[in-house]
Amino acid sequence: MRQDAGQQTRVFVSYSRQDSRFVAGLAEQLQERGFLVDYDLSTDDRLGINTGISAEDAWWTRLEEMITAADVVVFVVSPDSARSRICDEEIAFAQALGKRLIPVLCRPIDYEKAPPRLAALNMKVSFVEVGEQHDAESLQLLTDALRHDVHWYRMATQVTAAARRWDTAQRPASHLLRGGALQEAEEWAARRPAEASSLPDVVLDFLHLGREQEEEVRLISEIQGARLDELREIVEPYLLAEIRLRERRASSVHPFHIDEFRQMTAYLKSLLKIEAKKWHPERPVHVQATGARDGYADIYQFPCCGKYASEFGAQYPPQFSSEGCRDVPEAIRVRPRRTPSDWHQGSILLQLLGEAEQPQADQHSD
Repeated sequence: MRQDAGQQTRVFVSYSRQDSRFVAGLAEQLQERGFLVDYDLSTDDRLGINTGISAEDAWWTRLEEMITAADVVVFVVSPDSARSRICDEEIAFAQALGKRLIPVLCRPIDYEKAPPRLAALNMKVSFVEVGEQHDAESLQLLTDALRHDVHWYRMATQVTAAARRWDTAQRPASHLLRGGALQEAEEWAARRPAEASSLPDVVLDFLHLGREQEEEVRLISEIQGARLDELREIVEPYLLAEIRLRERRASSVHPFHIDEFRQMTAYLKSLLKIEAKKWHPERPVHVQATGARDGYADIYQFPCCGKYASEFGAQYPPQFSSEGCRDVPEAIRVRPRRTPSDWHQGSILLQLLGEAEQPQADQHSD
């Protein structure tokens, strides 16, 4: 019973056409053991959509795609494949991508005359000797080799493909990995098996620039946080003065506007300290406005959860409230107060406001 193609180990077979019969038999046996075998004359997919080469494909481009998509590359060694320039280029391309390469000997060759790339391969699997028992042992040896650390090599396929897409697209920053995906890829690179080829330069660049981008994002976030803290130190006295005046004037507000007045005062207080345990991650969208009967309210809807909120005047509904759809992290919700700002001592506006309030304060003290 065959597995789903997405769960199968994908094997690309590089070979000489003189060994087509051997490759067809080997492919059938590997497929019976749960592998997805891909080679140019594959008949498992007659239309050439997932495996093989269709009549419409550009031949070498399709070969590159097949090798890139493979988890493992099997190179069938024979005198003909040893002499083949195309087979040698396939080995070079696979090694450039950091693919795991397993040589399989189907006919004896003169290693002293073998090209350098082929001669450097470690030949352990051989089907040269005749006999069912020997074939079964060789097939088992190949099967074990294909399944060895397959998860690492499968991840290698995904990261390499992503790196090649990024490189082909002229290396845009938007194609780089972020967050958890980048961390996972970096951990994968650190677990490279001893027998695996060195990671190709395009993958190393892909991960390195991804980490640089993450560090830049983190740095920008820290700078923006520090900048907002400084702004808060300056703005806070103004908000406190506004709230103080509102609390003094609350009793004189016309009943028709009292709800609007209280909502604005509560909103200003919420800007000084996040007390709500819930929040909406998306700003509300204006839906409609009501008439005099409903107090000239504006109706808003939060795209993140679809909830509605009504407000008076030009103020948007606060994103931080008990009606929010997401939890506010405890660390920011109970943010400790910093030392009160001394900015008010140098503020002309606050000095004038204080002078204006002084007679009223003196009157209350009598």
